[in-house]
Amino acid sequence: EEAKARGIPLVSDVTGFSATAGGGVEALVHGSLVCGGNARLMGQKNIDLDQYHSIAQRLAEEGKTPLYFAESGRLLGIFAISDGIKDTSYTAIRELQEMNVKLVLLTGDNARTARAIAQKLGITEVLSDVLPQDKESCIARLQSEGHCVAMVGDGINDAPALAYADVGISLGSKSTDIAMETSDVVINRDDPMMIPELRRLARATMRIVQQNFAMVIGINTVGLILGAASGISVLASALMHNMSTILVVANSLRLMVFPPMEG
Repeated sequence: EEAKARGIPLVSDVTGFSATAGGGVEALVHGSLVCGGNARLMGQKNIDLDQYHSIAQRLAEEGKTPLYFAESGRLLGIFAISDGIKDTSYTAIRELQEMNVKLVLLTGDNARTARAIAQKLGITEVLSDVLPQDKESCIARLQSEGHCVAMVGDGINDAPALAYADVGISLGSKSTDIAMETSDVVINRDDPMMIPELRRLARATMRIVQQNFAMVIGINTVGLILGAASGISVLASALMHNMSTILVVANSLRLMVFPPMEG
């Protein structure tokens, strides 16, 4: 659309297109090899990036990912992309930290960009320059250290890690189909605050499950003892059993008044 607005004709003679996961794209345009992607891909193509080194550093320090375009081994230019940090991200991260949740930023961005974003968010541990196929091994390493790992993601590259994590959470209405299919939990809302809300709801659910077990076992045990000691009727025993069922249902319904997640 921008090319059309500027009166730049679109190229149709494109062949041999290929995409490299965690790298970029390349194709033959009118017989010339054109590629676009990160510094790793440019290094593989032996393309010198020195002329844009200072610009790339500045962009990375601003939390942006620098990308390059080259044709026939000659660097054409540099541009940057970035994901805007949602206002609720700061509150969500602070609440998770107050819950003693260890937060790790796992990203394919370069180290400088990743550190800049982590610093803004208040995250101290960063795993950067991670290729899509290596995210799973990062999850495995955290698990080997004794952590129960929840992975939050939304893209195709996140799918293996979402499947491998103890809990995979797909966040956002724009999550890819494969990310949602491999996740244990799908939140169709672009709000990071849903993560601490989800954890609170999960913990409340587990407390109620434990309470229900305790009530059923307690009431049935009392019924057995009374039946053996005083010989209460079968009808009374049945009533006690039904009472435990009613209490379990009533206790479970307390989740209906759990502070609701909006939307």
